[in-house]
Amino acid sequence: MKLLGQKSASTIISYLFLALFIILFIHSVYQLFGFGIGYYNWTTSHHLFSETFYVNDEIDYASYEKGKYVFFRFKYPFSEQQMLTGFFTLNTFIFHTFQNIFFCLFFLYGFKTSKELSEKELFNETIIKHLKTFTAITLLYAPLYFLIWIFIFRTGLESSMLMTTFAFLFLGIILHFITVFFKKGLQLQTESDLTI
Repeated sequence: MKLLGQKSASTIISYLFLALFIILFIHSVYQLFGFGIGYYNWTTSHHLFSETFYVNDEIDYASYEKGKYVFFRFKYPFSEQQMLTGFFTLNTFIFHTFQNIFFCLFFLYGFKTSKELSEKELFNETIIKHLKTFTAITLLYAPLYFLIWIFIFRTGLESSMLMTTFAFLFLGIILHFITVFFKKGLQLQTESDLTI
């Protein structure tokens, strides 16, 4: 199987990125809906979908002083499968929203970039534009992720946090080199077309 071009591995990878984007987008919308319903139920004492979007000052997996914290537990629709749980705070909402936005954009631009690799003309302006955006998203994620953990959650340096930050920073640098490679390829292709 070919790596690039039509009906190649890049076509399969583009469909995989698209599927992941769609799944994560639906997951993100459902999660935002859960935070909205949870906040509404907690502030108004209503019980809208309270079995699916549980928000209360006590939870069965931990024992804390009642009334000191607010907990939440979201389940996937029509199931008992837990989707997300934790402290029901603005910081938690900000972090999960940030994560969802980043990964939706990551998979969307992964799809757009790999789809362009399936085109006949490999070096073109569109793929360079998508690669630049893909690079920017990845490079921005690393410091933002780090800053959110340090300033919003006020945690110390943890190995998992550092590994995630460095992994996305490294990926962003690799994507930058790929972008430069494609720019150079387009430049050489344009010069070649002009000399013919």
